[in-house]
Amino acid sequence: MDQKKANYYLYRVYRLLNSERVLIIFKKIRKKAGETDYQTIWLNHHDDILSTLIHECLHVLYPTWSETKVLQYEKQIFNKLTPRQINNLIIRLASVIEHVK
Repeated sequence: MDQKKANYYLYRVYRLLNSERVLIIFKKIRKKAGETDYQTIWLNHHDDILSTLIHECLHVLYPTWSETKVLQYEKQIFNKLTPRQINNLIIRLASVIEHVK
């Protein structure tokens, strides 16, 4: 995947997070880094948060993709992230986190 294509998919993730279409919740998930029901994304705070966020957002954006394809795209996008993109992703994540008590 070239940088332009990685940026395209990352832009889609940004738009999803900005849309308030999904809720992000940190939760200890047994033997999983994250999961989604396409309206909520649960992230395990004991795992790699940013790559898992990208992964789960890809599931929401492309529900017909196989797990293998989502994993492949997640890794390729994550490996192309610039420091600025990481900062932007963290800012967007922080704006949609649901605080669960």
